[in-house]
Order: sequence, then C-alpha cells, then structure tokens
Amino acid sequence: MASTGHWTSLAEAQKATQNVLLAGIVETVIETGNLLPMLPVRQLSGQSIDYDREVSWDPAAGAQSIDQEEQLGWTSDVSYVEKNVALKIVARQDRLDRFKQATYSNINDYRALVVSEVAKRVVRYAEHLAVYGDVGGNAKEFDGIHSLNKDETADVAVASIDDTTLNIDNSEGPLSLATLRLLLNTCKIEQVGRQNVAILVGRALGTRFDAAYQEAGFVRTNVTHSMASLSIGAREIGGGITMFDGVPIIRTDFLRAEQANTGADLADVKRALWTTGDKQHSLFVVRMDSLEAGGLELIFGDPQSPGSEGVAEGEFKGFGRESFPTLENYIAGGERVYGFITLGLGAAHSLGRIWDIENLPILP
Repeated sequence: MASTGHWTSLAEAQKATQNVLLAGIVETVIETGNLLPMLPVRQLSGQSIDYDREVSWDPAAGAQSIDQEEQLGWTSDVSYVEKNVALKIVARQDRLDRFKQATYSNINDYRALVVSEVAKRVVRYAEHLAVYGDVGGNAKEFDGIHSLNKDETADVAVASIDDTTLNIDNSEGPLSLATLRLLLNTCKIEQVGRQNVAILVGRALGTRFDAAYQEAGFVRTNVTHSMASLSIGAREIGGGITMFDGVPIIRTDFLRAEQANTGADLADVKRALWTTGDKQHSLFVVRMDSLEAGGLELIFGDPQSPGSEGVAEGEFKGFGRESFPTLENYIAGGERVYGFITLGLGAAHSLGRIWDIENLPILP
C-alpha cells in the first residue's frame, strides 16, 4: 500500500487542504470585428428620428433644352421618401442573492462580477441585433444590417446582377471577386471615398480570402488571374488579407453561419441562423457615416439612469445601470443594464450585401 504520509488515504489528506481560487473570471467568450464601435454615434432626446430621402431620378429628365425664344415649361416632379427610425430597448437584469452575498469569498466582489457579466451580455446582444435584428420578425427588435438591406432593395440572383444591385443572392455558390467588385461600385465608393467603407465577413469567408492569396490560390480555368487587388500591409506579411480594392476587410464573429434561402427581401422572414443543410454565409459592404451624409449610423437614446440629469452637451451615455437594494418576494437585490438603441441608414447605396455564399474557394 502506497504511503500517504500521516493520513490513511489520499481522500483523508484532501480534507485538510484547500484549493486556491484565482481572482476574476477567465474570459472564453471573446469576439472581434464588433460593428457598433466602428459606427458614428447620434444621441436622441426623443423616441425616434425622421428624415427625408431623395427619390432617384433620370438625368435625362433633369432639365430642358430650349431655343432662344422658346417658352420654358414649369416643372413639379420632385418628391422624397419619408423615413422613420425608432429606438428599441435592450436590457437584462440579474438578482444578487443575499445569502450568497453574505457568504461569498472576498476574493471576488459579487456585485461587481454580476454587473460586468450582465453588461457584457447586453452589449453582445446589441451586436447580434446589429446584424440579425428584424422589426418585421419581432417588433421589439431594431433592424440590423441584413434587414436594412433587404427592406430597401429587391434581391437579385447573382447571374442577373447589374450596376444597380445592392441585394445579391449568391445562389449557394462560391464568392466571386468580380461580384464583390461590382457591389463596391454600386455602393459608390469612388464617389464617397474609401475612408469610411468596410467589407464585413465572417470567419469562414475571411479564411477563404487568406487562402486565396496564400496557400490555396484562386479556383482557375486556363486563364492566369492576378491577385493584385488583394493586399496585406508591410507589417502583416504572412498574415491575413486586410484589403480588397483598397477597402478594409473586417472579420467579425457576429456574422455567423446562416440558413439557406432566408431573409431575401422585404416580403421574406428574417435572415435565419444555420440549423440544417449546408451552412451559408454573407458579406456586407458598409459605409459608416452620419444620416445626413447618407451613411449607416448608430443611434442611442439617453438612458437617464437614476440620479442622472440627462445628457450634458458634449457628453455621451450609451447604456444605463440601475441597482436595486431589495427585491420584493426575494431575499435579494438586483442589477439592471439597459440601452435605447437602433441603426439608421441614410442612403440605400451605403449598405450592400451578398448572401447565400457557400464556404468554397474564392473565384476571381
């Protein structure tokens, strides 16, 4: 029998020992490519914001050519589209059990731990809605980028797209850089500049971009294809692809595997996360700017936390927090984190997407 030194068994020895608990919690839920911090922010004092959008018109009908003595006709053909964006509430509250609070080891502050974890979940949920939120599917949500795009423009199969298509059904095929280039042109990046434009992709498509430039190459026919439009910075040699056509490629964990043939246009249901069959993926071209400049903007309401006198000039408050010393019918207190939030899209051309992309090697 092996000696355990004084005790009759290892189990008896363990009774006289104590584990060491490290302070804090080791994070495993870590996302990158968050959309919300990239967007310009507006804070409202009301519940919604209204704005008018110019209706597109044919330049051939913009004015008239007349002879020197010909009478010029009066015109009245200007119209606008009225848009309204309403704030929605995102919130979570958790109890602080009085018994646990009284007996909890002081190595971790129980209240601080609960507040940080509640706040992280609220912000993560808001990021999820920024992609997959859909007022048509759930009136309590705000419209995310999938819904904003499909509600503005009809979907077009990739084989039929032209230089006006902003909502591209990739028909469950591989991504083509020719399709992406056409979408960038439709989003008018040459006119508005590349400085506020980004290409958003999930991890799967981001990996395909990297492989196309590095180990795998493009899917080829008998034609040699240049990779000059895909680029990496001088400090990232051997790393991931950072740009296409001078536009940054942002990999985001909030663009996830999706269900095929969902969320096509205004008449369709929301874009659904993957449940069965082949996993599909989406790519977005986003121009981040104020509503007045036609861009995509993040809009917050004043959370007006207790004790707050509202938002002072030059001050920004995105989320509010409320502490409850006592909860009725519980031997507990509580913590609540909340925000009033939505996205606003100034012009339709500031948001383009390619969806139902199969996870296959990229085509040129």
